[in-house]
Amino acid sequence: MNKVAQLMMIFSLLALLLVSALMSGLIQSERWTIKQVDVAAEYQRVTAEQVRLIIKKTGERSFFRLDTDQVKNSLKSLHWVREAHVVKQWPDSLKVTLIEHQPRVIWNEQQLINQRGDLFTVERIDDVADLPKIYAPDNQVEEVYKLFKRFNRLLQPVGHEIAVARVSQRGGWELELRNGLHINLGTEQQESRALRLADTWQNLMRASQQAPQRIDLRYSNGYVVQWHPGNESMQPTEDNNQKQEVS
Repeated sequence: MNKVAQLMMIFSLLALLLVSALMSGLIQSERWTIKQVDVAAEYQRVTAEQVRLIIKKTGERSFFRLDTDQVKNSLKSLHWVREAHVVKQWPDSLKVTLIEHQPRVIWNEQQLINQRGDLFTVERIDDVADLPKIYAPDNQVEEVYKLFKRFNRLLQPVGHEIAVARVSQRGGWELELRNGLHINLGTEQQESRALRLADTWQNLMRASQQAPQRIDLRYSNGYVVQWHPGNESMQPTEDNNQKQEVS
């Protein structure tokens, strides 16, 4: 190696050492601290105070030393936070974006299903007790929730959403609508059975002065209706508990 190359190597090493020393001093300097935290959030279930405390507990205020992944993971520990994004913005700002879970269904009285069909857990579900409820095997969350939404769409002509869905280990579905109507879809051909009810609903309503209490769709060519006894808004018939087969 000639002298010129040696000198260039020496100067390069000295420059590297100088930069490292300057950077070390820069990182350690108290001048470069996070002074501003901007949070983008809708704050439906999470509060600004909770976010502030999470960031405060992180402790580190240096712009260079603050670990954004640590802040992100701490924010995601809040039960209602689905996603958290944390980015440092030169020279002294922290940008935080929070996306909350939007609860859609109560699952087995213990957990909630969000807008993406994911299960999540909160400390208490009293505040969302009016949500629809699903009781089903825990290993069938994705499949059951898809069918739940499908049945809700198919039964729109009935005029009431599903309030409670019960799914057995064998895959049998029983529904309770918001108006109290119970519907048994059975274990087979559930979509076609729901469609059959939707297609004949108006004819069923015109054929009786009573509201149906239960409908059993587990028949190949029709279904059985049990009429609601003592419906005050309808004129009662002589046999209020009569079961009628509709084809």
